[in-house]
Amino acid sequence: MKNFLNRFLRLNDTTVPLENKLSDIVTFGTFVSVGVGLIQNITIGIHWFVNSMLGGTMLVSAICFYLSRYRNRYRQIRPYFLASIGVFLAISYFANYGVRGPSLVLMAMFAVLGALLIKKRKNTLFFIALALLSTVLLLVELYHPETLRLYKTDLQLQLDLFNTYIFGIVFLALTISFFKSSYEQDREVLLQTTERLEHSQEEIIKEKEKAEKAERAKTEFLANMSHEIRTPLNSIIGTADLLNETELSPRQQEYLETISISSRHLLNLVSDVLDMSRIDQGRLFLESQDFQLTTLMNSTLVLFRNEPKISNKQLTLNLLIAPNTPENLRGDAYRLRQVIVNLVSNAIKFSNNGSIEIKVAKKAVQVPGKICIVFEVKDSGVGISEEDLPKLFRPFSEIKTATQHPFRGAGLGLAITQTIVTMMGGEVKVESVLNQGTTFTFCVQLEAGIPLVQLPDNGGGEEGKLADVYPLSILVAEDNILNQKLIARIMEHFGYNIDIVDNGNGVIQKLTQQHYDLIFMDVQMPELDGIEATRALRKLNTTQPYIVAMTAAAAPEDQEACFAAGMNDYVVKPISMTKIRALIPKWKEGVEKVKNEK
Repeated sequence: MKNFLNRFLRLNDTTVPLENKLSDIVTFGTFVSVGVGLIQNITIGIHWFVNSMLGGTMLVSAICFYLSRYRNRYRQIRPYFLASIGVFLAISYFANYGVRGPSLVLMAMFAVLGALLIKKRKNTLFFIALALLSTVLLLVELYHPETLRLYKTDLQLQLDLFNTYIFGIVFLALTISFFKSSYEQDREVLLQTTERLEHSQEEIIKEKEKAEKAERAKTEFLANMSHEIRTPLNSIIGTADLLNETELSPRQQEYLETISISSRHLLNLVSDVLDMSRIDQGRLFLESQDFQLTTLMNSTLVLFRNEPKISNKQLTLNLLIAPNTPENLRGDAYRLRQVIVNLVSNAIKFSNNGSIEIKVAKKAVQVPGKICIVFEVKDSGVGISEEDLPKLFRPFSEIKTATQHPFRGAGLGLAITQTIVTMMGGEVKVESVLNQGTTFTFCVQLEAGIPLVQLPDNGGGEEGKLADVYPLSILVAEDNILNQKLIARIMEHFGYNIDIVDNGNGVIQKLTQQHYDLIFMDVQMPELDGIEATRALRKLNTTQPYIVAMTAAAAPEDQEACFAAGMNDYVVKPISMTKIRALIPKWKEGVEKVKNEK
């Protein structure tokens, strides 16, 4: 019987809420106990009015049990159930001989049911209402005793009282017993679940630590590989730039262009992999600096002058900046240039002839305190099919066309582009028609910048002219022999006679012998690296030089470490003639500031 009740009332089912089980037990128990009482009342000849109240109670209990057991509406039925029972008790109070009959026992049972079913915060209100109801019934009985119905015989009264007490006690005992049993079982399950959760949490923490350790190892690996790849690339790209300044035959020029394009493609690939790693770790940050829009766009498009399709006149690059577009802006010019380079590179890759149009304009609707600049890159290439459009901004995705082989690449450029544009408060949109062309449009939120100081023109890199305009005494700290030769040739090309050492100790020794305006400091060197050497230099009681970090480490934390050590600027390898030509004026200005501070 007990097993049947456990299954019927779902007492062993841990998926059923304890509150639901309690409603099932109370409503079912009320139905059974009142039914037994009705049978014994009929047996001893109790008045039909009392029996009708018991019948009503059974009906309400049955309906509430059904709604609780099979509809899980246990919260909604409780107030109606208690209200109905209370009404039946109040009505049958006088038919049960008032306080001398079983009404007091029934009221006590009703109070226990209320305590079980009503939430704690409403218990006080329930007991106050029950006390008021009992007081009113008692007062009516005292002042109007004629309302009471007397039992036919004393035996009938005693039997009714006896049966009410017995069945009431049994009902409450069984209800509490079943509820306690279910509660203990649920509590045991809860404890076991808690133990499993604690164990799972420990496992999760361990796995998290493993994942973080693996992520750190991956980041360190990528940083080291970046450094190792950029170091020989520095020599390749720098030497190619030097060769490009000499007289070459058409075939030699073609070979040089191949070397230059391939090495820069490899450099971009390394940068993209590092950027994706930073994006995955949430460590890609934007900087803010003043720049001129026209200068940025022109210097960016110059990067494509050696592209075969451009140099052979198969493709033309057209730049159109709307007249009302602000010239002086403030934002991350490096990342903005990266986005433009990615989109123009894709346009060249997917186009064989025609033109590529780059349009820049100020957006009509502006965000307060910001300037919205819209960029459009339109090509007349092969286009992109509708099924391939959703793949565009996924990392490592590959686009295929009906007329050409798949365009090979890492598939990182557009994913990085979308992230950068989003960080700049904008979005990227693409429209494409197969075999007709593609248009990428993106907007970024920038601030108004201040006009930049116009520096003297260095005259196209003619030998000796840059050193004449910006005279500097320069020391280079570089341990790689090939890079030593390269930087020496580049600086010689610009008219500078430089000194070179291969570690930080050499730098300190040189500074004790003579003063240098500018030091190019490699970060990773034997014996004493660039960071430690800079710290040591800043402690010397001598005229301090302007120190530029020169390293293949490109992560933001590497840059922060250089500045924290006391370096003044930071340039990432590969070091090219273009970089030197563009940055020497800035560094000369920095040298003057350092001298004035002293």
